[in-house]
Amino acid sequence: MRRIITSLSHALLAALMFTTVATAQIQLTRSSIELFLNAEFTNTSATSSEVEKILQLLEIKGGVQTWDFTDLEMDVTMTGDGRIETFSSAVGTPGEGDEHFEQATHVSRSEANIKGIINGEEVEVTFTSYEFSIITDEAYTILGAAVPDFLVPDEMEMLIYDRPGQVKYVFPVTYESAWGSEYEEQSIFGGFDNTLDYIEEVTVDGWGEIITPHGTFEVLRVSRLSKIDFGFFVMESLEVDFVNENGLPLATISVGIDPLTGEYDTGEVEASLNVITTSTSAPREPAPELPARLTLHQNYPNPFNPSTQITYDLAEASIVSLEMYSLTGTRVQSVIDSRYQQAGTHTVTVDASHLASGIYFYQLRAGGQVLTRQMALVK
Repeated sequence: MRRIITSLSHALLAALMFTTVATAQIQLTRSSIELFLNAEFTNTSATSSEVEKILQLLEIKGGVQTWDFTDLEMDVTMTGDGRIETFSSAVGTPGEGDEHFEQATHVSRSEANIKGIINGEEVEVTFTSYEFSIITDEAYTILGAAVPDFLVPDEMEMLIYDRPGQVKYVFPVTYESAWGSEYEEQSIFGGFDNTLDYIEEVTVDGWGEIITPHGTFEVLRVSRLSKIDFGFFVMESLEVDFVNENGLPLATISVGIDPLTGEYDTGEVEASLNVITTSTSAPREPAPELPARLTLHQNYPNPFNPSTQITYDLAEASIVSLEMYSLTGTRVQSVIDSRYQQAGTHTVTVDASHLASGIYFYQLRAGGQVLTRQMALVK
């Protein structure tokens, strides 16, 4: 043991890090959804139409799953930034005086500027939209939306009414949650008035993590089967969202369903990725239980054989990596590999049964900071 400790004084410390951790199942609640309803945000969206690869991802269901989107070739990329703020009534919005919209408990006003390249041409769109919804501890129901000055400033408005409302989420949203929704959607735009009857069946049929070119994120898989009844036939489509705990879809797969065969229509298959970064537009003091700074604690037990726990505190949501290194600076184990995690205290268990006795370093990377500690494995 003394030789191990003595050798430590002659070692050179390398910089790096990672970890292998069992992904925890997230859940959606009213409070987690409302965290996004007053924020500034940036978003990068990309789409792919690689049918075979997308359908392979679509078949992955169940708990503790991994969906790897890094192999998809993206066709169109759009970037945007904006601000969302939420009011408690429709007063002062395009929904004021509208009996349907005045039921809303939450009116979210979004301003966005979107840029991208479509068919080789640069496109830039700036618009403001309003979503009218009822959010309670039990459910999140969308009543509709209004987009003033849609496409043509001062000339055109789009109105969407969902009656009695589209049930987006029933709280708490966890793996194997399920609910249904029937509503009439009326769209009014440019002199056209179109009404469709929707029947939706929603199932949370998976949880785990998605791997993207921008990092790895914990998600729930929410599958929404939509049916539109035209009288003489029913048109079906499936939209699968991989949502974070704020209910934001970080990836979406949409596919049409052939009305004759009931099989997926390979001509209507698309996948999209979203990278959404937010900051609260009206900052509040951090809750007392949130850590004040990034902290990497000493592993326990230490010395250990063959497993130990590592605890760290995140003062803010970050992309996190945690890795183990030998005295020579060789990475011997990745514990956490570029995973997005919320602010708070996190604990992971490290199994070092495959390693020899000795002194090791474990290194945490988060929020642009790097913290390192040492541990002793004694067999």
